[in-house]
Amino acid sequence: MRTYTELVLFGSLKREMADVDDDSIRFELEDPTPLIEVLQIHKIPVTMVQLAMVNHSAVPKKSIIHPGDRLALFPREYVIFADWKDLTF
Repeated sequence: MRTYTELVLFGSLKREMADVDDDSIRFELEDPTPLIEVLQIHKIPVTMVQLAMVNHSAVPKKSIIHPGDRLALFPREYVIFADWKDLTF
């Protein structure tokens, strides 16, 4: 059985991805992969990302994404909670 990783984009990040019509992108991730590499695979500029959440928890950009994770990316224009300030890109 295949395990898909889900990528959810918000705001300008979703608009930048011209081929994204759905609420999320499902893709196969063979092995645990650095978050920065996942961004590169999907051609998402790191400079556009303010906050990443994995499985509904804010994470630093050095995080590893595992097969089956849900990765949500928030652009710079989104307001974030004060307790997430240390996790911004």
